[in-house]
Amino acid sequence: MRRLSLALLAAILLAVGAVSLIGPAHFPRLMALWRQGAGTGLAVGGPFALVDAASGKPFTQDDLLGHWTLLYFGYTFCPDICPTDLAKAVQALAALGPAGNAVTPVFITVDPARDTPAVMARYVALFSPRLRGLTGNPGAVAAAEDDFRVFAEKQPIPNGGGAYLMNHSAFFYLMNPRGEAVAILPPQLDAAGMAKAIREAMGKGTAS
Repeated sequence: MRRLSLALLAAILLAVGAVSLIGPAHFPRLMALWRQGAGTGLAVGGPFALVDAASGKPFTQDDLLGHWTLLYFGYTFCPDICPTDLAKAVQALAALGPAGNAVTPVFITVDPARDTPAVMARYVALFSPRLRGLTGNPGAVAAAEDDFRVFAEKQPIPNGGGAYLMNHSAFFYLMNPRGEAVAILPPQLDAAGMAKAIREAMGKGTAS
């Protein structure tokens, strides 16, 4: 029964595109996050200390205050999922018009060894001048991952001469101007679905 349960959880996670090639030990933590859905008080986020790639200046949780933020964790060497998701997020914010302009998109690396500030700055500029890229030392990045319950693991490429990919979870986190997570968006949403979810979450936040 335990094997069947783990297999079912794996099927769910892969079906929604939340993670790729993750181990069973990570299922309970990620599924708990998934079940939270949306609303204030989601148990994600916390103090972190990273670096804004474009300016080279420190970027902490305090920089999320005063405006809406859409966070995503990934890496610049990602062959397909990350660039697709980032492009989708930019399209979703554009579709929201003025409301989308109130949301700052932020891309946080899970691969600080390769994603230096210079690399991140060049990469995010390919998607939007509004997209901010964050990196830092491995310890600081790991702390941010833990705050947001992000799974990230190096996956060596067989016979790749040391080359590797990163397996990682791929949720979007919508943070309100108080720095609280108010929606966790599944990666299988298209741009229109993401725009709808963001609009609804922002509307509830404004109403409260």
